[in-house]
Amino acid sequence: MKALAHVITGVVLALSLALLWRLSLLEKAKVEPGRRLFPPTKAIRWFALFAGTVFSALGIASFFLARRPGERWVPYLFLGFLQVVLFAYPPLLTIEVDGIESRTWLGTVKKIRWEDIASLHYNSGNNQFTVRDKQGRKITHAGFNVDPWGFRGEIQKKTRLPLQVAEPGIWKTKTLEIPYDEGEATPD
Repeated sequence: MKALAHVITGVVLALSLALLWRLSLLEKAKVEPGRRLFPPTKAIRWFALFAGTVFSALGIASFFLARRPGERWVPYLFLGFLQVVLFAYPPLLTIEVDGIESRTWLGTVKKIRWEDIASLHYNSGNNQFTVRDKQGRKITHAGFNVDPWGFRGEIQKKTRLPLQVAEPGIWKTKTLEIPYDEGEATPD
């Protein structure tokens, strides 16, 4: 019976993540003068706020309610879950005149200029689009930011680089290289 509960939990988690990713297809990027913003979706922002609040409340409550010495580890468990929520929060992605920028909520900024972009990668298994530069740095649209197809189309249009598509298989991943086609990369 316990195994069934774990399976149900895994299925619910997978369906929830798939729903959150599908919601990213509905929202569009924000256009500002000279740049397009791809923030996390509203659903992800609400989920992070809810999860952060729940884990904070459970951590504080368990700190005061854990009386026996064998229970003192419980608040730290909830603190760890809170850190997972905070560090898993997607960055704000920006397409600017001079390149692509990724800014985390902690203030960490990663910028790749257009002339430094070396390759474009798309993983069809987890729907991640990754831009890599010549030094090996990368910026990834993991599907929890708004408008994933607009992000990919705009970058392909600016760089005109071929797209390397990874298709996960049973035994190994198959990678295809698709050349840039002006007719296909229209984000709007």
